[in-house]
Amino acid sequence: MNIVLLNLPNPHRIQRRYMCSYNAPNQLLPPIEIIALGGITRGMDGCTTHLIDAIAEELDTAGTIARLRALVPDYIVTLHGFECFEEDMEAIRTIHQAMPEARHILFGHYATLFPEEVLKNTPVEIIMLGEPDLVFGDLARALLGNADLRSIRGIAYRSGEDICVQKGDDRIIHPEQLPMPAYELLQADKYFEPFLRPPLGLIQTARGCPYNCNYCIRSFGKRLTYRTPAQIMEEIHYLIDNFNIRSLRFIDDTFTVHTRRVIDLCQKMIEDRINIDWTCLSRVDTLRPEMIPWMKKAGCRRIYFGIESGSPEVLQYLDKNVDLSESLSALRLCQEHGIETIGFFIVGSPNETKEDFMKSVNFAIDADLDYITVNKLIPYPGTPLFDMLADKLEFSLFPYKNAWKDQTIDQHMEQLEKEFYKRFYFRSRYVLKNVGKVLQHPLEYAQSLSKLTAFLFTNQDASRSDFI
Repeated sequence: MNIVLLNLPNPHRIQRRYMCSYNAPNQLLPPIEIIALGGITRGMDGCTTHLIDAIAEELDTAGTIARLRALVPDYIVTLHGFECFEEDMEAIRTIHQAMPEARHILFGHYATLFPEEVLKNTPVEIIMLGEPDLVFGDLARALLGNADLRSIRGIAYRSGEDICVQKGDDRIIHPEQLPMPAYELLQADKYFEPFLRPPLGLIQTARGCPYNCNYCIRSFGKRLTYRTPAQIMEEIHYLIDNFNIRSLRFIDDTFTVHTRRVIDLCQKMIEDRINIDWTCLSRVDTLRPEMIPWMKKAGCRRIYFGIESGSPEVLQYLDKNVDLSESLSALRLCQEHGIETIGFFIVGSPNETKEDFMKSVNFAIDADLDYITVNKLIPYPGTPLFDMLADKLEFSLFPYKNAWKDQTIDQHMEQLEKEFYKRFYFRSRYVLKNVGKVLQHPLEYAQSLSKLTAFLFTNQDASRSDFI
């Protein structure tokens, strides 16, 4: 049995994850959730697994089909995105028309929520529901042995004219039992993060997010499940020894939830003389002062914070319960230790006033963040926020549409996006502060500035884009 793991083609540098997808013109992360499946089939008797990362290889659909034909897959396994959902389904249809003998297996948030609709409207034959790692091993063995799919929990599939949905376990309770992702399938030199030394590696050390933000799709659920420090260190050494990575992203939803765990991992990295720059995602209210010196000493270069708003009223509406004064203290402590800070902000919450918007802008400036990313509020099915606002939204999968019924709302939010970026980046103090960085990375800064100004001063759509 020949399996091809496929990161679908797209004209933009789309980053797909189960919890989100976005256009990231200035970075490219390895498709960790896809290659994790390759770790499961690694060494499975009678099974060969390949990877085509059409985003990293800059392949269009025709180029992807040509690569697929050379590999002659029995099964094509892929992850869909959100705002690119329709494009992803069209790519699957086109591939199926060119290669009808190859069967398609899909996973992702929408496919898990709406399996019958996806199976009725696409050539996809099997959907893995929820955490794909939970079922992929059993599914692959069943397909390899031509076993009855009725024995596999956690999948939806076509059986003649019928569609069968077989619910499974909700979560992987012991991710430490999973094998190492199939990093060997990657072309490591394709991946990078802004202003960090390439090549870039990526590791997920925990899954889940215990917080209640009503707009967020978690990576499979609220319950946090951890991998062991020994496994994490093994992967770091593997990536350094085999791919010479010089920077690393910890891709956990919130890396800093457990203070002792973070410190222990940092101490192990120091003991093992790990000499790479690394970054992570955090909440400001999880970053404890005792963590930060250890993180810096272990090589932490940058922390991405989901700040969302500088208005307590907006944060309350979004069920993001953080104290903004404590947030400022945490951000400034990072800066004192030489760790870059990046803030994610959301504009367009239904209760956001002009005053609330300016509180966010002023918070970003007062915090002296190194970079920001601003996105319009998009309520997604499966979140409490979507349920709250359902009467104000138009949603359909085929054709894909997730939009406000009042089109002026989206136009207003785009204006807020642009105003936020202008007020933050086009300040003399900010420009002077970053002269040294510009001189150190002139080409990257020029590319970032070009893309940002194209969005700010033209009608170019930059939906779900990062400009760092």
